[in-house]
Amino acid sequence: MDYAAKTETAFARLREDILNGVHAPGAPLRLSALSRRYAVSATPLREALSRLEEKRLVLARPNRGWQVAPVSLAELEDLEAARLAVEGSLLRDAIARGGLDWEAGIVAAHHRLKQTPLPVGHGEPGLHADWIAAHDGFHAALLAAAASEWLGRFHAEASAQLRRHHQALLLHPRAVRPDGPARHPEAVQERLRDALSLPRHSALMEAALARDTAAALRLLGEHVEIAVALYREIAAPASESGAAAE
Repeated sequence: MDYAAKTETAFARLREDILNGVHAPGAPLRLSALSRRYAVSATPLREALSRLEEKRLVLARPNRGWQVAPVSLAELEDLEAARLAVEGSLLRDAIARGGLDWEAGIVAAHHRLKQTPLPVGHGEPGLHADWIAAHDGFHAALLAAAASEWLGRFHAEASAQLRRHHQALLLHPRAVRPDGPARHPEAVQERLRDALSLPRHSALMEAALARDTAAALRLLGEHVEIAVALYREIAAPASESGAAAE
């Protein structure tokens, strides 16, 4: 494998692991450990990390190497607002343009999501990959008939960053609240299951297939707000989160 191919492979694998929560937000990325994990020498790894820094997925720390970019409520709120604006426009256009193939694609993607176990309660990031693929595939199917290539690119960029925040909620509670528990209590896990549940996605599918644009956009907005509300709850100090639960 030549140098360019090694760099591209390191970039792609490291990017996917960061997005899927294998490397926690804020975690150091040491070249020696990365070299062993990805079987790539330090030089192509440095170039891959520089490219990931351009994508705002890692941070270079002076004299201390790289770390995974942290997550924050402010960034999540900004990303979800951007997602809602872009995805709402794409969804509206897809509903107007979509034909039978579009409808069939949504039904097939929904079936795959239905058959994929929820990732809540599993501490191993690798177990989440199937659900992430099914979930992202469902939302992609909803938008597949939209015409704008540029809006699609903007949506893909925002969705990648959102996946990182969502995985932090599922896998790394202390990336969200450093002084909090290492594992979510059962009450929080139950709310996470509800947020990711199939009925919420089924309602969105039914509204899109019925060409009920207003209902589909309302459900999409609710879908977005749930993630923000959960992040606020998990990030809140213990006194505030306890009061909210009462």
